[in-house]
Amino acid sequence: MLYIFTPHPISRQETRQIGIDYNTQKVVKNRSGVNILMEIEYDGTNYAGWQYQPSKITIQGELERALFQLYQKKIKITGASRTDAGVSALGQIANFNIAALRFRNLKYFQLSLNAILPVDICVRKIKTVPDNFNSRYSSKGKIYQYKIINNRSPLRQRFAWVRLCDLDLYRMRSAAKLFLNHKDYAIFCSIKDKNGEVVLRTIKINKINDEINIKVEANRFLYKMIRRIVGALIEIGRGHRIEDDIKKALTGQKHHPLMCAPAKGLMLVKVKY
Repeated sequence: MLYIFTPHPISRQETRQIGIDYNTQKVVKNRSGVNILMEIEYDGTNYAGWQYQPSKITIQGELERALFQLYQKKIKITGASRTDAGVSALGQIANFNIAALRFRNLKYFQLSLNAILPVDICVRKIKTVPDNFNSRYSSKGKIYQYKIINNRSPLRQRFAWVRLCDLDLYRMRSAAKLFLNHKDYAIFCSIKDKNGEVVLRTIKINKINDEINIKVEANRFLYKMIRRIVGALIEIGRGHRIEDDIKKALTGQKHHPLMCAPAKGLMLVKVKY
């Protein structure tokens, strides 16, 4: 049986007031503990991204706040992908360690956690994993999808970029090959990463009725890399840019500016292990 005690609900403000700072919390491996994996779905619209920030509401912050309310103990979780502000996820993966004596029933734990979490965050699956598993560093790849719609759609626009213009998919698919043949994407990142090497495996562009879905898979992604790729492909599809602009951008040469697509159309679909 899992013993859970919650003296009183803890608000976000109270959590901050008692001095929880998860960025500085040291993680000590507990040999008598268990490593827990969670698969999480969330609507990122109202959040400042995945990663914990002391003065902002984030996905990681809400999960760790819920864990503190359950166990009255600071528990740091590790996420597979640090999604940007406004980006959603269908299959984010995170893990954390907890003492074995305080953890028994997986299903009851999942139900308890979801009862505390905001309605736009849900733990879909949960299981134990080996001690050496790390959701971020054990990952073999990630799949993201970007959705674009060509018509006004009040019910779909929350998770899509509305572009009321014709897009040439043939030109977009041709331009996508330029990214697949490249290796260093540091120049295509908003915050320059010292290690810009990315193994970009696929970029698939499909259209069903008025929806265009751009699915991208790689071993890793840099900050805003996907949104910059999508923005460049849209400019190509509109006929406002040519492939040479992308070639120059990737090699750091002077080129016509390329847009960065908004966050709301982007979703983390799957993390591969």
